[in-house]
Amino acid sequence: MARVCEGDQQAFAMLVERHLPRAYAIAFRVLGQSADAEDVAQEAFTRVWTHARDWKPRRGSFSSWLGRILVNASLDHGRRQTARRQVNDGEALLAELPDPAPGGASIYGQQQQAADIDQALQRLPAQQRMAVVLCYFEEHSNSQAAAVMGLHVKAVEGLLVRARKQLRIWLHRHREERP
Repeated sequence: MARVCEGDQQAFAMLVERHLPRAYAIAFRVLGQSADAEDVAQEAFTRVWTHARDWKPRRGSFSSWLGRILVNASLDHGRRQTARRQVNDGEALLAELPDPAPGGASIYGQQQQAADIDQALQRLPAQQRMAVVLCYFEEHSNSQAAAVMGLHVKAVEGLLVRARKQLRIWLHRHREERP
């Protein structure tokens, strides 16, 4: 990162290569759309390049700093987004059909459950969704998530409690409504 601060493009390319897959995964979990996640990951690395001199190693690791930039870029993107993309009706119908192969119903059930969780996750307020993504999908500790989000640990714990409660309610209702 010290080399990136000096404008070394090769060092920056190494950082991107090393950290882009995880950055994309976090953005995808937060935003729920591949194209949006790609945009946010790219925006985050653009901010890393343009604000490289703001990074201070004594404040924490590069990955923590990148995480904070990614959180901000995801929240900014979510605020700018005015309408959700519409899913092609034909693709949505095909996605709902179970696989006729042996074990297809079981796989379909798992896929449906994952889709239900992702859908419920997208309904959460941005801060709650970010806390869930960091703690459960990225396996950060509460204190690590708090550092990335710029919050106190107790605030993250509160976000997680409210998020889990709301997810339970939504998923329970969704299961009852399903034929």
